[in-house]
Parts: sequence; structure tokens; C-alpha cells
Amino acid sequence: MPEMRKDCRPEGRIRTILAADDEKINLDLLGGILGGEFRLLFAEDGEETLEILRREKESLSLVLLDLVMPKLHGLQILTIMREDPELRRIPVIVTTSEYSAEVECLNLGAIDFIPKPYPGKEVILARVRRTIELSEDRDIIRATERDSLTGLYNREFFYRYAEQLERMNPGERMEAMVLDIDRFHMINERYGKVYGDGVLRHIADRLRFLLRDRPGIASRPECDVFFVYTAELPDHAAFLESVVGGLPENRDAAGRIRLRMGVYPCGDGNLEMEQRFDRAKSAADTVRGSFVKTVAVYDSALHESELFSGQLLEDFHEALREKQFRVFYQPKFDIRPEIPVLVSAEALVRWEHPSLGLIGPSSFIPLFEKNGLILELDRHVWREAAARIREWKDRLGFSVPVSVNVSRVDIYDPGLADFLSGLTEEYGLKPEELLLEITESAYTEDTEQLISAVRGLRKRGFRIEMDDFGTGYSSLNMISTLPIDALKLDIQFIRNAFREKRDTRMLEVILEIADYLSVPVIAEGVETEEQLSVLRAMGCNMVQGFYFSRPVPPEEYEVYVEQRKHMELPLLRNCPMSGTYRRIFYVNLSDGSYVEFGTAGRHEDLQIQKSGDNFFAAAERALPRDVHPEDVERVARVLKKDFLEGELKKKKYVSIIYRMMNRGKAVYCSLRAVRPGIPDEHHVVIGIRNVSEIVKSTVRSRFAERNLPGAVDVLGAGGGP
Repeated sequence: MPEMRKDCRPEGRIRTILAADDEKINLDLLGGILGGEFRLLFAEDGEETLEILRREKESLSLVLLDLVMPKLHGLQILTIMREDPELRRIPVIVTTSEYSAEVECLNLGAIDFIPKPYPGKEVILARVRRTIELSEDRDIIRATERDSLTGLYNREFFYRYAEQLERMNPGERMEAMVLDIDRFHMINERYGKVYGDGVLRHIADRLRFLLRDRPGIASRPECDVFFVYTAELPDHAAFLESVVGGLPENRDAAGRIRLRMGVYPCGDGNLEMEQRFDRAKSAADTVRGSFVKTVAVYDSALHESELFSGQLLEDFHEALREKQFRVFYQPKFDIRPEIPVLVSAEALVRWEHPSLGLIGPSSFIPLFEKNGLILELDRHVWREAAARIREWKDRLGFSVPVSVNVSRVDIYDPGLADFLSGLTEEYGLKPEELLLEITESAYTEDTEQLISAVRGLRKRGFRIEMDDFGTGYSSLNMISTLPIDALKLDIQFIRNAFREKRDTRMLEVILEIADYLSVPVIAEGVETEEQLSVLRAMGCNMVQGFYFSRPVPPEEYEVYVEQRKHMELPLLRNCPMSGTYRRIFYVNLSDGSYVEFGTAGRHEDLQIQKSGDNFFAAAERALPRDVHPEDVERVARVLKKDFLEGELKKKKYVSIIYRMMNRGKAVYCSLRAVRPGIPDEHHVVIGIRNVSEIVKSTVRSRFAERNLPGAVDVLGAGGGP
């Protein structure tokens, strides 16, 4: 039967009505009554009715439905519409002479009835107009209170309806539940937004289905978060599994979709609804990233933890002002020499709270990272460490580098490099005296941003240690491309390697990789002599841990600095060297290991820069890069172990003048090798100083007749060049 229509009314669009009846006379009557105001579609049996419903679902404003029709009964059509989210929004007026079916029709979603035989035209028009008006008003309200993708309540309306639900069920024990999809952004990224939207709609449909026979409502307040308020569940894990079941088909993705759930049992009726869901969210966050536990219930322990965290956040700025944050120092030792040598220390912060006592960093560092306060705390620690290094240099005449932690939040601070450079300038320190530890996990969050930041810091002279290496984030390819100066093995990695069934194979692999990349390794958390011996045998460079010292206050750490000062500096101070040396190497001829010192003044003011395991190999790699091409062969001849041993048996020192390359310009330098200040056949001291000004005025006149292109050998027992 053809459709009947009329031009648009001035007040808006023409509404479309589907009239379904198997008697043509009834359809003609409805067409005559409604056709002047509405666009009419007609169906003469149940299957045709359903076909038009599905085809015209977006445009239909009303269905006039007869109950008794061929192929599908009207009650069947109502049932189908009720179960279909896209059809259930269309209002239905039942046209029937079966008055006994009214209750059943209403239960299935019918809005009104027009009896047969039909009443007067004005009655039918009034009922149709009113039903469409109420439906459109309902749609406007629904669009305001519901999420357009899933049809679930939005946050604001959900809280209101949850409060109503609680009042309507005074005897029920209710629960607030928060469901969160782990790493949902990766689902959208890998499988597309269409699939991701399908997942969200599926979860919404499952929640509606699971709540159909119990007091309960659901909401989607955020992208991948769902709220549920319902009567107490007997099995939370089973409920969560039922929500995930039957996800949209995608064999690769479905197994990777994982939900976690936090539950707040609502025993306290005085607590605001929003607070209940905040607590459920806190519980859900405790199982974030866990592959074992997916459901957490908010309990008194979690409540106490939240109160504790809240107090720490509230007290933070006062603690900074009153200097409650104290910096402790844990020494790091080079274990390659027979007697371990102090080479640096790590600055670690502790909070001496006036009422809570001494608080360890694990209690507040993650909290401050999450809340953005870590920037202020880190800068406080860096400044305290820099000031302490300066004090030791002034008061003790000696210091060793101190490493400070740089959080992943700091990396995104565009002023990071300027602040650190300004800090070292303010305290008169070299960048290499303030080592920077960046946790391994930071390298995986925004690799390009972090690598760019690290390169900028290294360009300014800072040295970078990758902290917590071995926690499982890095790929071998990433390790080989990272701009770092040292790998620091995670404390848990060391402990796992030395458990009852000791398995150090992975440890050996990492040390071999680091050796191949020429990156020194620092083992954190060394607690026993066995661990120390095994790590030394494997070729580990440095260690820190309770075996040597726990983190200690600065006044206790000074003891280690004093010991280090008196260990080797007298040997160097008594060396037959004169003048100002910029760099001095204390080299063990037996195994090639060395400690490098640097100073901006006399060689009596030396400061440890770093240590290494093979001076001669390092020199061979560095010469082509640092020395004038015409002088490389001459310098390389001197810096041979056998040559130095042989010459120093016959002479007091070996000396050579050569040209270093500095930003493309040649700078004259003097290299001198001598024995230490006490009888010692196993070590040699090699000093390098800038003699460019002296050489410029003397080398031409003094050595021109020898026709040397640049480097000057002075091998003998006499004075210097």
C-alpha cells in the first residue's frame, strides 16, 4: 500500500508513523485521520511490520500496532522491540479490541491504547500527538542524562538515580562498583575505534542484562570506566567474568581485553554517593596492572592508607618550608681493585615528619609523582646535594660525585637542563659532579622525548645512569641506542638472582651486553659477601648496598669521603709532577684498571671523576677522536703498557708534548707518566695538562731544528719540557 504524506508543517519536520494492521479498512481509516498531518507507512502482517521497523528506525516517531496479525503476533513484535536497543526507543500505541491484553502490552513497553472500533478522529489525533510529544521530550531528557554511545546514565544523573534506588530498597545491602578496562587506549590504537566502541557497547549491554532481575543501575562516566550500583553480589569475580563474556568477535583482541573492578560495600548510609564511588575507584586502582587479582574491595586498611596519603599531601609544602625532607647518602664502590674504592654516592630523600616519624620514600614518592609534587621535591633534593658537595669541597678539600634521581615527570619539564646547569654554576660544581639517575621505566613512556632530553643533558656535561634496570621494560634494541653512561641493576633483580635456587645466568647476560656496549654496571642492593664475590667475578664494575652501608645522614657519609681522600691522594701528591694538571689517571699496570681524577687547579686539589677497567683500551679508542691526526701514532706509542713499564724502570718519568683537538682547533698539551709517590711497581700515574701558551712561545725556537711536525718526545731522566 503506498505511503501518504503531506508537506512539512511550519513548526518543524513531518513525523513518520507506521500503521500495522491486517485489515485494509482499518489502514484506510487511519490514513484518512492522520494523513493530513503525518507521513504514514503501512504494514499488513507482522513480518512486514518488523522489516519496516528496522529499515525506518531512525525516522519513525510512532507505531500504531494491531495485535492479531498474520506471520507475527503483535505481542511478539513488542517483545522483539523491547530486546533491541535501537527499536525500544520508538513509542507504540496498541490498536486492539482485546482489552484483556492491556497489562501484558504495557509490561512489554506499549505506551497507550486506541480501542477498536476506533473512537472519534479528534481522540485519535490527540492521543497520537500527545504520545509523540512525550516521546520526543523523553528523548531530549535521555540525550541529556545518558551516554550517547552506550545508552547508560552519565555521571550526574547516575548519582541521582542511585540515591533514588537506595531509597526504594531500604532493606537491601547495596554496593558501589567501578569497572575499568586495562590499557583501553591500546585497544583503540591496535584494532580501531569501531572495534573499541563495540567493546564499550557490549559491556553496557552485559551490565543491563545482568542487572535486569535485581535492583541496580549502571553508568559510563568516562571513556573506559563503568559504574554499577546494585544489591550485594555473592561473587564479584563471577560477575566480572560475565561482563567480559561474549565480546565482539576479534580473536586477536578479545583475549587481551581485561577488566578490573573495585567494590565499596555501602555500609555507611551517611556517605555521599560520589564518595562511595571514589572509594570503589581507589580499590580498583590497587589492582591496576596485576595479572593475578582483578577485584579489590575497599576495606579499613585501604581507608587508613588513603587517610595517610591525604595527610602527606596536605603536609607537603609545610615540610618543604621547615626542611623536614632530609637527604641521606648511600656510597657506591668500585669493586674491581682488590680493596673496593669509593667512587660516588646516591642521594636518597627521607621525610622526618613531626608526628609520623621517619617516612621512607616508597610511602611518598609514587604519591607525589601522581599528584605533580615530585618536581618541587626533586629540586629540593638536587639543591641539598649540590650544597653538600660544595661544603665537602670547601671543608674537606675533597669530594666524590653524587647521583640524584630524575623522575619521569621531571623529563617533561622544558626547564630541566637550564635548572640543573644553573644549580651547578651557583655552587661552583662541574656537571660531572652531579650524576643523574633516570629510572628505566621512563625510557618506555615517550622514548623520543626522553632521549632528546637526555642528549641535551649529556651535551651540557652531565652523566646519566639508567636506574632500576632489569625491571622488565627495556628491549635489547632500545638499550643499544640509549644515551647513557651507566646501567644500574634493580635491587629486586639482584635478590632474585641470589635466591635459594641461585640462577645468575640472566645477570651474566646483562653484564656481557653492558661490556659489549662499553657501559659500566652498578649493582644495587648488594647485601652479602657472596653476592659481592660473584658480581666481581662476573665483571660488575660498581656496587652499592647494605654490605657496605645503608643510606646514612651526610655527617656519617663524610667518614667514607675522608677514608677515600686519604687512600690514594698522598700517593698522587708526592708524585714528581709540577704545574697544573687538568686530568690525572691512577693506572694499575697489572690489570689496566684505573681511577680518573680531575681538577681546575693544582693536582693536590684532585676530584674523582670516574673509574674504568682498562685504561689502555680506553686510550686506544679515544686517541683518534681527541688527538691531532699527525700526533696519534706518537701518543699511542707512549700509552702502551709494555713501553711504560720498560721506560719507568730506567727513568723517573716519561713525557710527551702533543696536540689535542678542541672544537676543531689544536691545543698543545703535555702528558707525563710517573711512578706513585711510594715504592710501587704495579701502578703508574699519568697526568695531562694544557701547555698551549708555553709551547706557542717556545716550541718553534726550541724544537724547530728537530723538524718535528707537532708532538715532541722527551723520554729521559731530566726535567720536563
